[in-house]
Amino acid sequence: MGKTRVTDKEISIEEASQVVLGALQAGAVTTAQMQRMFPGHIPLGDSRGRGAMWNLDLAVNQPLVHAEQLHIIGILDGREEDYDLQTVTIPNGAAVNAQVTGELVVPSGEVWYVVAVGLHTPADDGGTPAINWRCSLWEDRAATPSPAGQAFHANPLSNTPGGDIWYDEFHPFAPSITVFNKPVALRLPAGAVITVIATNLTAPATGDMACSLALKGYIGKALVD
Repeated sequence: MGKTRVTDKEISIEEASQVVLGALQAGAVTTAQMQRMFPGHIPLGDSRGRGAMWNLDLAVNQPLVHAEQLHIIGILDGREEDYDLQTVTIPNGAAVNAQVTGELVVPSGEVWYVVAVGLHTPADDGGTPAINWRCSLWEDRAATPSPAGQAFHANPLSNTPGGDIWYDEFHPFAPSITVFNKPVALRLPAGAVITVIATNLTAPATGDMACSLALKGYIGKALVD
């Protein structure tokens, strides 16, 4: 009689990990079920007295956000229209409260760190130009939310009749300039949208009034999606 050959059916750690990962992604197994199945191969820790999974987002991705800022691979200074500069024009004949908008979108594969948003309005020309901006990353909690995100200013900025330049700043010393500024750089990942809104506040315009938004900062090294 022939010998009975024993087949090794042991599953390696690598194979088990792939099975578990696929099951998790497909929704066929929960985290709790996975912990019971493979307790010896899953990094676990203590969180407030309870067992918890190792959080790769907190352990890996969040520290990488800091590392992104250490690599300056491009400059943002408002020199290029439709990239880091957006000009919108309130046209001649624009009615009271008429608005004109424009967008800047962070390109795929890039991450921007903005330290200042420069806003400019020209002198009055019949009407009174005002300016504001929105960020798509910020949830708008208004009664009628804007798809462009929350506005930075509660009311648009205007300095009639001569126009003006304003800077909304994002750096450690910025709040000492005005309480509306923020103490950290504004991180804009790929796909984030900055929308500039120019509004004619008073009488119908009797000439074109060009308003602009310029981003000041730098392009970091994208390490986190």
